[in-house]
Amino acid sequence: MKPEILAFDRATMRLIDVDGRLHVKVSHISKAAVNPYYGREIPNCEGLGLDPDRIYQLLRDPGELAKGAATFNNIPLLNKHIAVSADDPQKESVVGSTGTDAAFVDPYLDNSLVIWESAAIAGIRSGEQRELSSAYRYVADMTPGVYEGVPYDGRMTEIVGNHVALVPVGRAGADVLVSDSLPEELHPMKKSQAAAARAALGAHLQPQLAQDGALPTFRALFAKPTTVKKLAEDAALAFPDAKLDVAALAKSLKFALDEADDPKDPNANDEDDEEDKKKKAEDEEKEEEERKKAEAEKKAQDEEEEEKKEADKKAMDSALKAVERNTIKRMNDIRAAEEEVRPLIGSVVAQDSAEAVYKLALDAAGVDVTGVHPSAYRALVRMHANTATAKPTPRIALDAKADEDFATRFPTAGKLKKGY
Repeated sequence: MKPEILAFDRATMRLIDVDGRLHVKVSHISKAAVNPYYGREIPNCEGLGLDPDRIYQLLRDPGELAKGAATFNNIPLLNKHIAVSADDPQKESVVGSTGTDAAFVDPYLDNSLVIWESAAIAGIRSGEQRELSSAYRYVADMTPGVYEGVPYDGRMTEIVGNHVALVPVGRAGADVLVSDSLPEELHPMKKSQAAAARAALGAHLQPQLAQDGALPTFRALFAKPTTVKKLAEDAALAFPDAKLDVAALAKSLKFALDEADDPKDPNANDEDDEEDKKKKAEDEEKEEEERKKAEAEKKAQDEEEEEKKEADKKAMDSALKAVERNTIKRMNDIRAAEEEVRPLIGSVVAQDSAEAVYKLALDAAGVDVTGVHPSAYRALVRMHANTATAKPTPRIALDAKADEDFATRFPTAGKLKKGY
């Protein structure tokens, strides 16, 4: 099956935080599928009577994955497959953790991830360790059946997550604990290896391949991961008339694969490597574009924030100047009011406004200001000041009554005047 790949190609799915940790919003961590397992990998192999060297096709049951989804929350993310427990946490291999939102979305078991360790993040970026492989406990039910057209020898039940690992090659599937990483001998053949194996096998089957229906049977031998020995055995069963020597064929196939995988071979043309390089180049190009886009967005954001800060500073400076002007004016008004009321009530202190100074003078003069707006206090003070300082007009004449009163009070005054 096609292995699960860490979701690392969309910016919306991943985030590098300020401390360099990689957060993956959602990623496939396992999948309902039929995969090959050696008998020795299946729990209770001996009790089930399984051949430890035989390959069995097991179904990772979708219903069992759905029931066990929550057990994949908050479990360690490792840089390799090792059974972990509270007594044996394998701290040196822990590079991150799964999230808390595991869910089965047929056919995938999904969860969020966080990767804490820089070497693991580098492995993801380079493509060396970006496939995900879940490890879990399960009970094998060796009842055969068919899943989506693919026959299987048994299925996994009572699935309980233990950890998830970053591996070079995943198998979305060691005694009680099973991992989804493929054993080395079951890694899918590269295209160049498959081509070499086809050529080697074709040389042994040349007469039979001319028959009707032979080619589909031949192609079916390469349809799933297998070993050199198993391929030779399957070929002997599929083409009994060829009377193939399984040991000799396995040796020939092994030689062909070694030659195809030899980097010193000038004729080797590994299309998978070319595709990997192309994809890596595309990923690097996308990352560079995303980096430039992020830098441009940050620059624009910084400029916008700088402009806002400058505008806020100008507004603050303007407000401070206005406050300063108003304060100066208020103090000047208070001093002027104090001078105006000094002739009426003397020196005034501790008043916080000109209106308060004027009202103090009016209160001292007994002037009722009920209902009068404070803006009119100054005018009332001035009116009162004018009234209080007005001088009385001198009298320069006496009326007739006054003359009569004088003559009456002093009857001899006239005689004195005449004798003089």
